[in-house]
Amino acid sequence: MASAGWIVGLDIGGTFTDVYMLEPGSGRTARFKSLTTSEDPARGAIEALLGAMDEGGARPDQIDVVLHATTLVSNALIERNGARTALVTTEGFRDLLEIAREKKYDIYDIFLEKPAPLVPRERCYEARERIAADGSVVEPIDETSLARVVESIANDKVEAVAVCLLHSYLNAEHERRIGSVLRERLPGVAVSLSSDLLPEMREYERATSTTANAFVLPAIDGYLERLASGMRDQGITASLFVMLSSGGISTTDVVRKFPVRICESGPAAGAVTAASVGNLAGADQILSFDMGGTTAKACLIHDGAPVGTTEFEVARMYRFKKGSGLPIRIPVVDLIEIGAGGGSIANVDALDLLKVGPNSAGSEPGPACYGRGGELPTVTDADLVLGFLGADTFLGGRMTLDMGGARRAIDKHVASPLRLGVEEAALGIHAIVNENMANAARIHTVERGHDPARYVLVAFGGAGPVHAYGVAHRLGIERIIVPPSAGLGSALGLHLAPRSYHLSRTQIGTLGALDWASVDRAYAEMTREAVEVLNQAGVTRRDIVFSRIADMRYAGQRKELAVPLPPGKLTERKAASLRGAFEQEYERVYRRLHEDHDVEASTWRLVANGPPIGNARDLGMTYPGGARALSDRRPMMFEGWQTPRPCPVYQRSLLASARRVRGPAAIEDTDSTIVIGPRATAVVDSHGNVVIDLAARKA
Repeated sequence: MASAGWIVGLDIGGTFTDVYMLEPGSGRTARFKSLTTSEDPARGAIEALLGAMDEGGARPDQIDVVLHATTLVSNALIERNGARTALVTTEGFRDLLEIAREKKYDIYDIFLEKPAPLVPRERCYEARERIAADGSVVEPIDETSLARVVESIANDKVEAVAVCLLHSYLNAEHERRIGSVLRERLPGVAVSLSSDLLPEMREYERATSTTANAFVLPAIDGYLERLASGMRDQGITASLFVMLSSGGISTTDVVRKFPVRICESGPAAGAVTAASVGNLAGADQILSFDMGGTTAKACLIHDGAPVGTTEFEVARMYRFKKGSGLPIRIPVVDLIEIGAGGGSIANVDALDLLKVGPNSAGSEPGPACYGRGGELPTVTDADLVLGFLGADTFLGGRMTLDMGGARRAIDKHVASPLRLGVEEAALGIHAIVNENMANAARIHTVERGHDPARYVLVAFGGAGPVHAYGVAHRLGIERIIVPPSAGLGSALGLHLAPRSYHLSRTQIGTLGALDWASVDRAYAEMTREAVEVLNQAGVTRRDIVFSRIADMRYAGQRKELAVPLPPGKLTERKAASLRGAFEQEYERVYRRLHEDHDVEASTWRLVANGPPIGNARDLGMTYPGGARALSDRRPMMFEGWQTPRPCPVYQRSLLASARRVRGPAAIEDTDSTIVIGPRATAVVDSHGNVVIDLAARKA
């Protein structure tokens, strides 16, 4: 989809709404950052879009494409703020969500809390029917039983229904019948079928994913309609696309049907930005570090692409304990997310210990320094007191910060209870949030068998460049890259994401006994569906790149590994090469093989990618440079210092390519501030990135 007009990247975060606009023909860009309107995010999105248009001098009829990312789905699941939802399942399986995996995620915790299902037991209904494990019909649907279920759902004033029947991933006939009856007899009630969303084995994960999809479906459908309507009211008739959790862009039709697929929409866009930056810098191992106002995200990037997975959890009871959240089985960028952002609230607990997060002040009332009624100290307040942020230069001077308010909040809630000075307390807040983020990134990296010290840290988000130095130092990382417009990292990544669609089918069998004709038919069916969806996104068949993946394991094991498949038709003759590909991956992960065991395949996946709407070459930014890049000196305080010291502050727009900056210092842009710690040095590369070298710190 070639575009002559403006392309807009619009990202709604928990605290800020970011816009990055590009006019490909002229190369002009416009950037805008404003506080998120939490009571109606669509209104704030339109206001931010209009602000960016004003900055760029763009008329409504000149906007060609709007690319959108949002945190609405993840927020709704975490806050349990969704539709009143029911579940229809096979008779005898009403307790599916309550039983869950029947195991403890911490066997030593006698007070362990399990995440409550999105659908309580009293709204789980049983339909009399049965599909066998081979897809054959054991018992047809009992229409009388189905009628009673529909009547009960109607009486329960339900707004959405999830349907998840036994073995429907092999035969969707009964689910489709139930879905048809529900839509006919309960107009206005949203219906989500597991055989549409996730035609894969494992009943519990399929049920939690489908109930989550139904839970958020009415809200996301309404939100997208309000956003599109608001754009039309402003005379903007641009095509609207939405970022998926997998790191690809899709149409609103797909998102309205499968809204759970945008659960990690914004973070995925940020990971795409980090991958692009890493490619330009020639780094093949990147640790993406995205810190905004509410959360911080870390993601590994290998060989130019974010690492992906289909295993994902939301709303964990304990942030680092796998199994303590609701499993959502969707294609997603493999990242870790914690409640550590600029708005994270600091407090002193009953044991006189300083804690930071996960609760956030958000955009309303926001940190105390925002002057919007917030009275509790946050990370942003600490960064302001430490001199890392400028009170009069925040957001390029469009927003003035209240230094007095920040100091009073820190003094009252942290410094006085701990008998510390305000600067000392602020430094403690800054250090703790850095350690929290470094610890999360360390766990995420080490659990996947990698050493974080071997990575290059790409930092972005409004607060990411402020804290990147402290996080990198704790991880032993020697190089940080901060891209241009870092504070708008996810909005920028929307321009770079491919138009994408992921599909899967289940066909279980050992490689020596599989029905290869059925596998081939499944891939042909998935290919046709992917082409149809991507055609609607403006991608022609010849521009689609297909990747095929199989989930494989040794027969008898529970855990599968994702194994890339070779091109061409899959037949029995390729069984040996598939086994070799599986064992190569198995040995890499587990450092051993079981050569006397059969290899079994369970799920066959297809990833279809079309080209991004934007172009990485168009998004590169260089600054003209100038004689007065050094704009100020202000007191800053770093770890190990007893008192603040005057440090230089530079304007990023006046730092020309190859310009070096020696720390300690700060570099201010209109959407973020880069903090360079003592003994570190920074240089502006040919792409406009600020590259910080921490190696000198170890000397």
